[in-house]
Amino acid sequence: MSQQPTSDPTAPSLEKCHHCGAEVPAGVYCGNCGAQLADAEGAERQQSYAAAPHEHVLRTSVVSTLFPHLPQRHAHVFREALIVGLLVVVLLGGLRLFAPALLTAAVILPVLYLLYLYEVEVYEHEPLLVLAATFVTGAAFGFAYTFIVGRIISATLTGTGQGPFIAGVLLPVIAQVLMVAGPLLLIRRPHFNEVLDGMTFGVSSALGFTLAAVVTGYWHVLTAPLQSTALPAQDIAGLLRAAVLAALVNASTTAMITAALWQRARGRSSGRHAHALLQLPAVLVTAFGAQIALGLLAYYTGSLVLLVVIWAIAAAVLLVWLRVLLHNALLDESEEFLVGPPSACPECHRLVPTMRFCPACGVARSASPKHGRPRVAVSTP
Repeated sequence: MSQQPTSDPTAPSLEKCHHCGAEVPAGVYCGNCGAQLADAEGAERQQSYAAAPHEHVLRTSVVSTLFPHLPQRHAHVFREALIVGLLVVVLLGGLRLFAPALLTAAVILPVLYLLYLYEVEVYEHEPLLVLAATFVTGAAFGFAYTFIVGRIISATLTGTGQGPFIAGVLLPVIAQVLMVAGPLLLIRRPHFNEVLDGMTFGVSSALGFTLAAVVTGYWHVLTAPLQSTALPAQDIAGLLRAAVLAALVNASTTAMITAALWQRARGRSSGRHAHALLQLPAVLVTAFGAQIALGLLAYYTGSLVLLVVIWAIAAAVLLVWLRVLLHNALLDESEEFLVGPPSACPECHRLVPTMRFCPACGVARSASPKHGRPRVAVSTP
């Protein structure tokens, strides 16, 4: 439903978007579909990520991908904290303080993500429910999975013909299913109806699962003498793969699945960006395929350094894949909105009409923090 011109001199001037056909306020971006108004080919917006318009879509960025609700003025704090945490891990590893280094590596992303959930209030009015269904449930599954695998299954795999299938295929599939299970408890909650809600719950669950799996699987290291006798390079490479890279991989694959599930369950797709590779069947193949491929490589690869390089490449590729999926999902989310009253854009701070996208910078309003977010008017029949 389009907004009709009025005689009010303060009303924004309108123009027709040649991408969605709506009459929208004049600007750089369409406030309804997010496309670039002046560019006939601007519907895809590859140069401007919908959650962080100053960044390219095809960019490997941990913070703006996994923390999409953070405005730019806060994102740098989380980015710097992550970098400092990684430097501390390397320093502790260089000093052969393996247990503190491992623990630091394991908690960096989970702690930052819990702070992020508090900062942007993704959980709205049900923080305990969200944390219980995502982070706590994921951690419980991570503990149970690692305890059972480590104590019962793994000990019988070495040298058997079933080893590659169980370690490289079956166990990664089970782990991925467990990481998705918790967020599914929230999929029918009426106020968690945005794609970024599903994505955030998936990341939270995966980080809880990975943290518990690392602590459980490396408990013998955490309770060993403080200083390791192994080579520092091996220590650092091993803990980075087990904690940081595993967390990024698990968060990316789980978020891909939950975002696609939320988009399908909510039925809010306009169909303008419904690429086959970004739909639920392809996402499931990608996520489970990545977990299986990495499981098989971990089983067969003898070089720890090579394994770390492979996991780093996989984490980067999966982050970009997730980013593309989220970008298209944000552009594709469809409801009939009216042009609302002026409000400050959380990203560029300009006073612009309240719509699904900022007409000035193009950021999706659903990617802004939930607390203090202006209500977007919804058209009624």
